[in-house]
Amino acid sequence: MYESGAPSAGTVAMSFGAVSGAGATLVTQSGAINGALESLDKALNPVRMTWYESGSSSGQEAQIAEVNLRKLLNDMTLIINNLGRLLDGTATEGAALDGALGQRFQGHGTIR
Repeated sequence: MYESGAPSAGTVAMSFGAVSGAGATLVTQSGAINGALESLDKALNPVRMTWYESGSSSGQEAQIAEVNLRKLLNDMTLIINNLGRLLDGTATEGAALDGALGQRFQGHGTIR
């Protein structure tokens, strides 16, 4: 039996707003990660430059490690940002489709 507004067997309930909100939060947090990395970079700059300019092997290894870490963190931030935008956009499109289909079949009454 199916009544208007009630889920049927095999139906998946989804909160489009919650998914969209989570996506927007991911985008915001990816920006916060970038901001924190920039603050850390500024704070460590004097120590880092002294170490790198010392010519020591540990300074050279640290510089290589930092370059690799920065690349990975930038990639991670980009992935989080892209995922957030995808979730937000998909939820918005899903909600619009759900609403359009609901309006289209609203006038068909109750099936029992």
